[in-house]
Amino acid sequence: MTSDRIWYAAYGSNILKARFLCYLQGGRYLPHHNEHTGARDSQQPGHFAPLVHGPWSLSFGLSSDRWGGGVAFLEPRRSEGACVRCWDITQEQFMDVAAQENGLEPGDITIDIGEVVRRGEISIGNSWYSRVVCLGQYRERPLLTFTSEKTPEPTPPGEPYLSVILNGLIESSPQQESAHVDRLLRARGVAPTWTREAIAQLAKRET
Repeated sequence: MTSDRIWYAAYGSNILKARFLCYLQGGRYLPHHNEHTGARDSQQPGHFAPLVHGPWSLSFGLSSDRWGGGVAFLEPRRSEGACVRCWDITQEQFMDVAAQENGLEPGDITIDIGEVVRRGEISIGNSWYSRVVCLGQYRERPLLTFTSEKTPEPTPPGEPYLSVILNGLIESSPQQESAHVDRLLRARGVAPTWTREAIAQLAKRET
């Protein structure tokens, strides 16, 4: 690798900066959430954190008690116009975020970033987000994320979770609010439980 920094492709609740920072700096996003340890390196991500659209699909599945419904998964081999938010972080921070997303502590896992880039993906276990995937290159750095080994059956997301994602998308690209609503409506597991109007209302709530 030519740089210690990579792009972490967030597509679920980590799209919102305040939520993502819990994985880097510790703490809890909502009062009833478990407290995160935070990464060994707690520095903030780079200021530039754009949305990138790609040949991927977004779905909601399984069920989280913490979030009250299905949670997000990215399918990198299905082209349905999903987007990710790119966080500029170190390789070590990426490993520590992946560890926490899989119920482990920072430092519990080591990911060979070069191997992920060469092979396209690797597995780091059998939990919900144990499939580490390289989505390609962005600005001459690897664009990496983690998702499920297999796309789960659709489950509608709860209001707090969908609100965090929508407001994270708006935070990154406020001029495209309407497009963000439509994008979430297309994701598997959202309709018919959620209508376009109901999703749009979430943008007006505090996150």
